[in-house]
Amino acid sequence: MPPRTADGVRRWVRDRSPQPFADDAVVPPPGGTTWLYGPGQYELAQLARLVEEGFAANRHVHYPRNHGQVAERVAFTARATDAATARLRVTGTLVAATVDGQPVDIGGLEPSDAAGSHAIELPLRRADAELELELAASDRHVPAIAIDPGVPLRGWRARVADGAWEDVRPRPGGDAPPHLAPVGTVEVVARGIRDGLDDTGALYDVGAPVLGRPVLPPGPRPGVSSGESIAEALADPATHETRHDLVELPDGGWTTRHPLGFRYLVVRSDAPPESVAVRASVHVVERPGAFACSDEELTRIWAAAQYTLRLCMQGLMIDGIKRDRMPWAGDQALSTLANAFALGEGGVVADGLVALGRPEHGYVNGIADYSLWQVVNADLRLRCFGDEAFALAEADRLDRFVADLAEHAGHDGVFRPAAQRGGFVDSGPGSVFLDWGLALEHGRDPVALQMLWYWALRSAERVLERTGHPGAARWSELADTLEATLRERAWLARNGRWADYLDARESRRPARYANFLAVLAGMHDGDVPDGVTDAIRVGVAGTPFMTAFRLRALLAAGDAPAVLEQVRATWGAMLDRGPGTFWEEATLDDEPLAMYGRPFGRSLCHAWASGPAAILPEAVLGLRPLDDGWSRFAVQPDLGDLAWASAVVPAPSGDIVVIADASTVTVQVPAGTVLVREGHAVPGPATVEWAQPPSADVGGGAADAAASGA
Repeated sequence: MPPRTADGVRRWVRDRSPQPFADDAVVPPPGGTTWLYGPGQYELAQLARLVEEGFAANRHVHYPRNHGQVAERVAFTARATDAATARLRVTGTLVAATVDGQPVDIGGLEPSDAAGSHAIELPLRRADAELELELAASDRHVPAIAIDPGVPLRGWRARVADGAWEDVRPRPGGDAPPHLAPVGTVEVVARGIRDGLDDTGALYDVGAPVLGRPVLPPGPRPGVSSGESIAEALADPATHETRHDLVELPDGGWTTRHPLGFRYLVVRSDAPPESVAVRASVHVVERPGAFACSDEELTRIWAAAQYTLRLCMQGLMIDGIKRDRMPWAGDQALSTLANAFALGEGGVVADGLVALGRPEHGYVNGIADYSLWQVVNADLRLRCFGDEAFALAEADRLDRFVADLAEHAGHDGVFRPAAQRGGFVDSGPGSVFLDWGLALEHGRDPVALQMLWYWALRSAERVLERTGHPGAARWSELADTLEATLRERAWLARNGRWADYLDARESRRPARYANFLAVLAGMHDGDVPDGVTDAIRVGVAGTPFMTAFRLRALLAAGDAPAVLEQVRATWGAMLDRGPGTFWEEATLDDEPLAMYGRPFGRSLCHAWASGPAAILPEAVLGLRPLDDGWSRFAVQPDLGDLAWASAVVPAPSGDIVVIADASTVTVQVPAGTVLVREGHAVPGPATVEWAQPPSADVGGGAADAAASGA
């Protein structure tokens, strides 16, 4: 029987997921202590950790180093709740401490613990006394403060260098600063599937990819290699993407110095064990989403997309678990959409926006268009997760960020970025990337880039308008100017679609990127012209990253059947080939594991391939947010040849549950949200049900609609 409840849909998906562990087996990261960081410092500390670990673990990394750095000095201030002694722990070097403006003699600090923290005591001789601490980074330790329950201080604020004082967002953690261990752990078992490798080794299978360290028994130093495929695990170590250096454990056992992103493991020793324990890193998900339907392949695709995304959620959203293990702004935008349906973890998105939005110089990730995706993602997060307080706190920075980009725009609004020295090595003219395999002509203005710029401007306008920021008007005006330019110089009236380049009189190619980005950017608010739809529908658009955005545009054009067909063709093929997660590049050629000229360069667990997590619920159930944080949402099922479909969206206000079959649609509307359907609005909490005529599509007319309080 198809599932009819939120828990039932989740179980149905879990039974079809490649995930090789139970959710209740995941051990959360340490807790019990509140940690305070300076503005943006927790996020930048996570980024620094990931970049450092990524370069150390991988042989081939092309990650520009222009990202923001942790501040050298951070000041904190708070007020006493009563006269008492405040006991704190700080990391870094304590530069100064004052109470009511008077220096406090801390005395000798206790020796640093393993986390690099010092215990201090501060006398607060009256209620409302003002405390100020200044900390400096030292010995790779980030300035931060640990507060145990009961500390008599309130109203914490902090500033970086001579910046403005800002409210501090508390971060839960344990004895060590939480940026060092932001996710949970789970032990999985790699089971032997082949022995007798040169009479000295064995091959093991975890069952699905993980990011973790194998733990081997005491004995002589073994040899270890791994891979997302059997071929990679068995290959010459010189061809591996990841380093496999070993370190000895206190009990004489062995583990790898760096986490490995793998499914298959080879252990070479005189007596290889029957199985190998693996300590894997995985994000704790409190309220996962779910999508299931009568098509087992589509259900399995959705479940694999969810697991792919979860594996890449390592404090920040990284690109892949094998390589590079670092965050990229373009990937983040697609991941935000998938995350909203699959995991509901908006905090990770916010941390990524902060970490990437403070480059020391140049573009985000050294790529001009990734700076545009950064702006688009700010709007996507607000739409998918709400949290206007975060948008308000970042509004000034967003306005300045767009102003810097606008320096590259002419009077006609056209974005012509200058090349960045030291930027992404594989970008094209003007440090523009767009997608793998897309070559741009020098000296011409790609319409696809202008559509993305237009999308970014409208995104900035929307975010700033919703936060009451005056910059909204400026970006609205520039977007209007750019729109007029595009309609005059990029529209091919004879073909009824957009051109590849500005001022092109004709275009024999379909210009897929320009046309699907035009739809997503809002250039066609009403019906999408047939010529644009045809350009989007034909062929493929590079990576799963851009393919997912193309299919979302095709959904907007009203062609859900074509979307489902292409999801099956692209992601179904990856699922059939393994390893259970989705790939950086979806082509199934003679060398499906190769990329970048390296035999195993392709990542087989890549977050930007998680698009079906967002595409399928919308394509089948018409499930999408209409306002920030799903406060208003739509449901318009179109089952096509499916017998039934169900979904759970972990919206900020509670689970949105949709159950649909050929005769009935049932929607559970949580409190704080409103279901909008055929001009009617039903506020939650409510359960809404409507019947469909047997001969009509499920998405047809409103027959026998009913609503009842939940």
